[in-house]
Amino acid sequence: MSCRTETNIRLPRCAAEALAAVGARRGTSRDETLRQLLAEHVEFQERRDPDDRLTHISTVLRYPPPPLLRREPRPDRPVRLRAERDLLERARAVSLCLPGQHRRSHRDYQARVLTDAVMTAVAAAEPFTDEALDGLLPLLRHRAALGLWRLTTAGTSTGPERELLIAAEDIRSGLAWQTPMDPETDSDGETDAAAERQLLLAAEALEEEVGWHSPARFEKTARLARQLLTGPDAAAGERMLYEQGAAWEERYQDALHAAERPPMMLRNMFYDWTGRGGTAVWRAYRRVAVQDFEDWLASPVPGESSAPHVVSPPGWLLRTPAAWHAHVPRGTERLAEPYARWVADGRILAFPYKDRQALWPMTPAGSGWEPVPGIEPLAAAARAEKLRPEEISGFIEAVLIDWIHAYEADSSLRIMLDLPADLAHRFGFLTSEQQHAVMAEARAETLRRMNEIIEELRDDGLDELGLQQLREARGNAQIFRRLATRHSKFIASKFRVRRATWRWPGPSVTAELLTGSRTDLLEALAVQAYRSRSRVLEESAQEAWQQAFDRYGRRM
Repeated sequence: MSCRTETNIRLPRCAAEALAAVGARRGTSRDETLRQLLAEHVEFQERRDPDDRLTHISTVLRYPPPPLLRREPRPDRPVRLRAERDLLERARAVSLCLPGQHRRSHRDYQARVLTDAVMTAVAAAEPFTDEALDGLLPLLRHRAALGLWRLTTAGTSTGPERELLIAAEDIRSGLAWQTPMDPETDSDGETDAAAERQLLLAAEALEEEVGWHSPARFEKTARLARQLLTGPDAAAGERMLYEQGAAWEERYQDALHAAERPPMMLRNMFYDWTGRGGTAVWRAYRRVAVQDFEDWLASPVPGESSAPHVVSPPGWLLRTPAAWHAHVPRGTERLAEPYARWVADGRILAFPYKDRQALWPMTPAGSGWEPVPGIEPLAAAARAEKLRPEEISGFIEAVLIDWIHAYEADSSLRIMLDLPADLAHRFGFLTSEQQHAVMAEARAETLRRMNEIIEELRDDGLDELGLQQLREARGNAQIFRRLATRHSKFIASKFRVRRATWRWPGPSVTAELLTGSRTDLLEALAVQAYRSRSRVLEESAQEAWQQAFDRYGRRM
């Protein structure tokens, strides 16, 4: 018997009772009933076009919702699921995942693909309902569910999202536009074609790939579902959502162009979601920038990939040696030799690229390609960070960043490679006295920032007891941040711990490699470059959150 994997899902009471009814009818245990239903469901889904696969209405409603507070009782119940790993992966692959959802993420953004598979499978075998689901069309085609979600996102769009989407509409219709990202224009005021293309792709990514999630959005989805998917016209409503024709487009445009913020955005929830909208727009632009970076890396045009390349956001400059390329062999199957051996030996790195695999760094050799010699320290650093294949292109981006380029002074981002003070001391860049001085300076700066947060919270009306708790928590940055966030997410978001670091004065890690530096230094630089990249990206997204909030939001 093949090895089975055990996991847990959560089902509402009505679905658990329906599952028990199916088991009683078939005379099988709950475990076996689940496996049978899941196998039947996967086989059914795999035969259908992706748009025509089925999902349960609870998935697009995120029902039952998780409790607002973690200690509150849950309305659903855990159910053990034991099945072959292959069956579970196939079930995940044919389940609905809304734009912006991920398997591992903040709970508002967490995809429940196995729950969707089980809910859909059980509903097909034994219909069920409860007070929240009663009257709703239980099963939708994926395209219809996504059509419902897009109506939700249009009706709950924040200022940054609406500005991007309307600007994209203006471009498509040939009207003048102004992007939220402020593209450069030529002397005649005509929009830069590259920026126009970037905006259109970012708008597409915002609608289809990224997005923000919150209880308020699912609340809006439930209202729309009640309007469109109940009563004698439910099937027609599902068809309208699936076809996304003129009737759907009219609804979408009415929601998107609403003059005022939708009332539901603040109903029962004293929070403004504009910051999440701003970071969703940031993620959309970042997705486009990453694809452009990978295209640049794999450019087949001689010399094109050696020209400096700007990745925005966050706005850093990449440089690569002229002879270094990302080679993309033909075929989507397992890497052929000698490529597979070169990857295993740490002579090149491989990352997914347009349904194929790209290999970096390679250099032309006669009629073929060969690895660039001496990059083993970079490959060792990637292994040390235990990167997944989809993270490798980000690692390559990190080692190509020109850390000494003169970046825009008006940005709050610190695009620099920081080495921890102890690491800088180990490699002889700092003396012991300098290391201790840097550590003391970092601690003093962190305390100063904590005191600023305390004073801002005082001005915001925090009582003396809360202020005293914050003062006592200054010895632990994590506890301090948690307490500050409890009182004001907006103010707490400004807090940063100052790390004890030393700024690397050199250019990119790859440029340092070409100088013949020692292997352990190159490996350490590559690891720190990747971590610094993550830090800058996080700060860039946070800056987008604050800018969106400052421009469009309202403080509560």
